[in-house]
Amino acid sequence: MHHTKMKGDIGVAKVISDLTVKGYVPCIPLSEHQSYDVVAISKTGEVFKLQVKYASLKSNGTVEIRFRSSWADRNGTHIRHYRKEDFDFYAVYCPEKDKVLYVPNDPRCPKAIRFDKTINNQNLHVKWADDYLKLK
Repeated sequence: MHHTKMKGDIGVAKVISDLTVKGYVPCIPLSEHQSYDVVAISKTGEVFKLQVKYASLKSNGTVEIRFRSSWADRNGTHIRHYRKEDFDFYAVYCPEKDKVLYVPNDPRCPKAIRFDKTINNQNLHVKWADDYLKLK
């Protein structure tokens, strides 16, 4: 599947499903011009703004997180980099693993998250997917 909008719709649907199963109330903003795609409300009333990403598994067993939004119109291709205040978490859907990862929107957040073991069995500084399955 290559259509960007369709991938985005699938990502949002998977995130809504995952949040619901985990006990959150997912809400969709009325405008698609917000810097976030979904709002999640916890049982205790905490509110989290989420930017949804659809990220396919790379051949090395990782997914990449893109810290930007891009679109094209008659004036060309545009890229906008996200800011810390735009949202709280990236919600990254990986279709090959059918998992949603919740990555804090922080300058120190990982650029790649690993599902599969490394070829050389390296563990130091590896960001494992299992550590990003909860919204925290």
